[in-house]
This record gives sequence, C-alpha cells and structure tokens, in this order.
Amino acid sequence: MRSIVRLLLVVLLAAAATYGYIVVLAPAASVYTGGAARLVCSSVFAAGRDEHWVRSQELERLTSPGRFLALARVEVDHDSKAARATLFGLWPHTAIYRTGIGCTPDQGITLAELRSQGIGLDALPLPAGDERWPAGEVVVPGDLPPGVDASRLADAMTRAFSEPDPERPRNTRAVVVVHQDRIVAERYAEGFGPHTGHLSNSMAKTVIGALVGILVGQGRLDTSAPAPIAEWQGMSDPRARITLEDLLRMRSGLEFDENYTKIRSDITLMFASGDLAGFAAAKPLVATPATHWQYSTGTSNILGRIVAEAAGHSMPERFAFPRRALFDPLGMRTAVLEVDGLGHFIGGSLVFASARDYARFGLLYLRDGVWNGRRILPEGWVQQTLTPTPQAPPALSYGYQIWLNSGADPDVRRWPRLPHDVFAMLGHQQQHVVMVPSHDLVVVRLGLSEFDNWDLQDLVIDAMQSVAPVISTPPTQDQT
Repeated sequence: MRSIVRLLLVVLLAAAATYGYIVVLAPAASVYTGGAARLVCSSVFAAGRDEHWVRSQELERLTSPGRFLALARVEVDHDSKAARATLFGLWPHTAIYRTGIGCTPDQGITLAELRSQGIGLDALPLPAGDERWPAGEVVVPGDLPPGVDASRLADAMTRAFSEPDPERPRNTRAVVVVHQDRIVAERYAEGFGPHTGHLSNSMAKTVIGALVGILVGQGRLDTSAPAPIAEWQGMSDPRARITLEDLLRMRSGLEFDENYTKIRSDITLMFASGDLAGFAAAKPLVATPATHWQYSTGTSNILGRIVAEAAGHSMPERFAFPRRALFDPLGMRTAVLEVDGLGHFIGGSLVFASARDYARFGLLYLRDGVWNGRRILPEGWVQQTLTPTPQAPPALSYGYQIWLNSGADPDVRRWPRLPHDVFAMLGHQQQHVVMVPSHDLVVVRLGLSEFDNWDLQDLVIDAMQSVAPVISTPPTQDQT
C-alpha cells in the first residue's frame, strides 16, 4: 500500500513539475531568450551600437525583471545579422535583422519565414548631406537664437548627466534640446552619438498614433468607425462596438494585465506568442467600450496591426509605409519600426531612432503636423491628439497615444511644475520627448534609468529657463 502511495506522490509531483514547466517556466524563459535575442540584434544592427557595449549595458540589469536578462547567453552572427540567445543552454531563440524593419525573433515563426520577410525591401535612405538640422545633420555650436542662455543650457546638460547616487545610476544616454527649429544643446554618454539608435519603449505608441493619422488623412481609416479587426465582426460580438478612436484613447474596455513583474501577465504572454496583436485582440471585454480608460500596450499593438493591414497587401508595401509616409519626409534616417512574426508593426514599444530623429518627430507635433511647408499629418489631427480623453483621470491625462499635462489645477496634473500646454511621448526607463509650445521647445532625454530617481520636470524647467517664452502659441489642449 505504501509503495502505491509513494508512486502516486511521484506521479503527482512529476505532473506538477510538468505543468509548471509548460504553463509557467517555459513561456517566461521564452520571453527572456526571445527578448534578449531581439534586444541585442536590434541594438547592434538597427541601432548601430558596439556588441560588447550592448552586452555589458543592456543585459547586466540591476533590477527585476530585467536582471534575469544577464542569465541569457547571446551569440551575435555579424555575417547573417542575427543574434541567438539561450537560458542555461535551453529555450533557444534567434532574432534576424531585415533592412528597414529591424529584428524579429523566431517566436511562432521559422527562421526561413523571417528571412523571407526581408525579400523585396529596398535600402534605407542615405545619410543627410551638409544641410543644417533639421533638414540635414549640420549643427553649428554656439549659433543660438536670440535670447538663449548658453551658460544655463550647459549647466542643464551637466545636471542631466550627473549621478547623485552611484549605487542607483540614472544612466542618461542622450539629451537634445530644440528651440526655434534649432538644436540649442545636445550631449551623449560614452558609446552613443548623434546617429546612434535608442529603443523607444512606449514612445512607439505616439509613432503608431501618427501613422494612424496619416492613414485617416488618406481616407484608408476612420476614427469613428468600428476598428477593422476581423475577430470582432461577429453579429453577437460586443467588441464590434470598439471604434478606432477608442483604441487610440486606451478606452476599448478590453482586458489586459500590464504587469511586468508577474511571470504570467498578459504583457509577458503577449511577447511570447509571436502574434502580439492577435493575442491582445483575443482578450474579452471587461468594460463597455468608451466608458473606462486603461493603459494597455496590447491596445497599441492592435493599432500596429491595423496600420500594417491598411498600409498595403504585400509585406514590402506595408513595411515601406512608415518610412515613405513619415520617417523619410522628416529626415528620420535612423528610424526603424519593428514587426512581429506575422509582419505587424509592434506599435506598443519597438521603435529605434537617434535622439535627433526623436527630436524631429517632436518638432512635427509642435508644428501642427507640418514639415518644411508640407503637411504630413492631416489638418486637425494634432488638435485631436491633444484633446484629453474624458475617461482618463487628471493625473494621467491622455490623448491619442500621447500623454498630456492638461487641467487648470496644477495639483492634479501629471507634471505640476510644468505648463499645462506640455505634452509628451514617454517610455519605460525614462525615455522622454517633451513638447512645450509656450516656449517653442522640444526636449529629448533617453537613458536606462531603472530606479525612481529621475524627474523629467527638472530638465524641462532648466530648458525653459534657458530660453524666452514665445509671444504667441497655437491652441493647447485646454483651449480647444
């Protein structure tokens, strides 16, 4: 009898271990190895960084869950432009670079299929010539607009790169300040420069919002229409009521657990799936559409799929769309919007671009979507983008995939010490592109800040105090 009981216990323990491996450990390990392969591949081949710097800086994280990336063994193949990652020799994933769309790991797709996605893609644009920024890359030191305090700006750069607590580093990598269409200050950490790509994290959401706007202007999408998601179009599916605007405003009502510390959260399982938009689109409703605001990277990935499908039928056609419609006209020659295994844009987190190119994008919004006399975003789109979402709380004021500082009461604004006309692209680990219309400013800060010891308000205030406020400003989100 005892032997039978022991046998049953062994079977139960084996079953529990198998379940834990299949349901808990394997997906998490796959996320880490797939993520490590993509991160190293993209940082080396899309961002143009040194492989050894990437290993030491990106994988040797200090905080959870990123610190587990250090356990991954990553091998870079420069000939095939790929990176392969394993964890304790298991759960191998390889990410492959393709021109213009960056790196994608083999999660839910074969390496042969990944390589085939790059067939027919044309080369990236050539570097800018000798024109002055923003048309080109020439920045003349000391050539500042009237009223700019160069000494204050220099002090601001020093503070932005300071490390008050070496045990909790802020790791600022790049700062660019733009005033009156000129770069008035910029500085880079060792290993980075004006043309080095930086991972956007959630700043990609604003980029995907801009691409939606361009497609709306072309008549290919309609913000008031039901979102064009095939899975939702059944007669009895309540998700059919979700509009494109609901997705832009993060008020779809779809369930999504944006938790980066849990092993089996939606955000973790989504990246393990290989079909990021499909995973998010399959989630059920937990609230009536347009009644509840909830921040969701899954929602932005659904928008990425919508953009990809609206941009063209063939993969080369859809992959070229962000460049031809947005990046190339702005001269964003380092910008890459990455895709998942099905060829859908990862609108929630995966753009690589230089600090100067992020500044160009911010300047486009500061100029109401017009670039060098050419309208890139449809008329009225920036105003719609900066109109607060009624369902979002004042401290989390949100527009079309962008953060706002709206509200008359500073005590309940997101950034109490900044003007109410401020709006910003924000990303994990303190990636910022901040627009200040009242001072004609774009402030870019990029880094790897893993501790809560960086306040963007300090840098923006330093920049504001270095320039004179403009006499008149375009309508802000509180005035429209």
